Amino acid sequence: MVMFGSSALLYSGCVFRGTNAVITNASNGANQWVGESKVTAPDFDFSVPEAQALSVSPLFERYTQSHGGTISLGAPLTAAFPTDQGWLQFFASGALLLPVSQQGHTQGNEASLVALSKHGVKDTDTGIVRLPLLQALLTAGSQVPIGGDKSHFTYINLRKATNPGLMLAAPAAGQTATASVSGKGIFVKGGTRAGQDVGHFIPQPFWSYVNRSDVSPDGWKTDFGLPLTEALSLSVTKDDGVHHLLVQAFERDGLVLDQGTVGASGQPQIQRLDTGTDYVHTIGLPAVAISAKQAIWALEDTALLSAPSAGQAVAHVGQNFPLILLGDTKWDTGMLWYHIQWAAPKGGGDGWVPANAITFTSPGNAPSQASMDALSPTLATYLAGIGNNAGAVVYDVSRQRYYAYNDGAQFIVASSMKVPIMLTFFDTIEQQGREPDDDEMNLLTTMIENSDNDSASALFFDKIGGATGIANYMQKIGVSGLNPSDDAWGYSTITPQTMVNLLTLLQEGKILTSHDRDISLNLMEHIESDQRFGVGDSVPDGATVAMKDGWVPGPDDQWAVNSSGIVTLGQETYIISVYTMESASLEDGQGIVQHVCDTVASLLT
Repeated sequence: MVMFGSSALLYSGCVFRGTNAVITNASNGANQWVGESKVTAPDFDFSVPEAQALSVSPLFERYTQSHGGTISLGAPLTAAFPTDQGWLQFFASGALLLPVSQQGHTQGNEASLVALSKHGVKDTDTGIVRLPLLQALLTAGSQVPIGGDKSHFTYINLRKATNPGLMLAAPAAGQTATASVSGKGIFVKGGTRAGQDVGHFIPQPFWSYVNRSDVSPDGWKTDFGLPLTEALSLSVTKDDGVHHLLVQAFERDGLVLDQGTVGASGQPQIQRLDTGTDYVHTIGLPAVAISAKQAIWALEDTALLSAPSAGQAVAHVGQNFPLILLGDTKWDTGMLWYHIQWAAPKGGGDGWVPANAITFTSPGNAPSQASMDALSPTLATYLAGIGNNAGAVVYDVSRQRYYAYNDGAQFIVASSMKVPIMLTFFDTIEQQGREPDDDEMNLLTTMIENSDNDSASALFFDKIGGATGIANYMQKIGVSGLNPSDDAWGYSTITPQTMVNLLTLLQEGKILTSHDRDISLNLMEHIESDQRFGVGDSVPDGATVAMKDGWVPGPDDQWAVNSSGIVTLGQETYIISVYTMESASLEDGQGIVQHVCDTVASLLT
């Protein structure tokens, strides 16, 4: 092992004996740095993202699962992002590139990326290339300290140690190139000198490590390459004292062994050099290659901010919600942010979204989610002023988009419970293979059109098996969020999202036979005039409305009021459910419901 201390070492590609130079012919690629003097300070300010802020991109999941995952690459350092050469994601100890078939211009950092991809290890199964970042750091002469912030050993020192003239003679004759040599380790040939094999020794701990299947799934010669240096010994002062390290460079990666830190096996800890982190600090990140007006989609619930990281939330979108790139990006506190705009009927805006919250892969025809502020900031502010005493969900069927406020809260269902009673009844007689008789049809009509409670009770208790019957039906169709009451069906509770889901299945013909579905919608389209506030009173002339309202004083004499329905006007269809509670009067509750329904109707019809 070469010791690094206060004394200087001289390096060259030759070994001098008197006046004659003995040339070392390197076969491990180390000769590329002979005479290299470039020095690069780590001037790129890149903050490491918070723990758990990033995950492996779906583009690279298959590769990482078969190549050791975080053991091999370390934690994600960036989200995956598009470059002119393909999709790229940096990790603490490496970087993965998914090349594109047609590559763009190659200038600056992109040129470095091209060179790295040519010398990287390509996985034949996925086409993904692991980039040899160590080579770039050695060529650049990175001044990043190796082994800790207080270390004086940098990639410049490591580059000097790659000089072919420092290769050691092969073991004694009769021993193979992989024979264990006492005190030195495993010899690996890296060239010849004066007709004799020369190379480097890999200490036994490193040899065992690189031969692990989870560390080198493609074999150590493929994943690490030939050693470029001996194992170099250095001492580094850390907060808990002095640590004695071994560092060794290979063609495509480097290893560090910390004798003062014990791993799970009870042996000194070995890990790859932090080449990913050191690369972005030294060379920087390649440019993000995007096109203005390119579509992306939200992966999860996320706030769209007025500025990266610290901006104010201007809207909240959820899974599959479409966004449009405006063309500019920014790295901030370790995260890539995209400047985007979003569109809503008669509205929209622009903002910033983090890279880990979006995807460039279209979800196809899957519906999208958003908060109410993406549809109408004014309506969202109004609802926020009411707090938890209101909930609303709108499903824009024409655009397959949900807008929600407090959508998962439970509210007293009141007379809108008559919709699930009706649907459960129809399913019950369908299972019996019959149609409703005249008496049952009369009960259905008066229950829905006139909101007759006695008719509802007759069907609930005598025809469908009460709360159990409704619960079984809801489970059958896969809709949760309705908690039917055994004794008083009107005091069952429901979420706004549940009612919208139920009405969506009805509107799309996914429940009941077409005959029973038509009867159900027809009844809901003929609600008597004094019970058509909310959804019924908010739509323009010519719209078709299938609806049901409900209102009842709660146990504390505060009112619960709601309105739900399906609205169609021309090519536009939306489904809405608005629930309120704790209103001082019926009129107060109706006022809230009416305001929400009026606003939504003005935007979607």
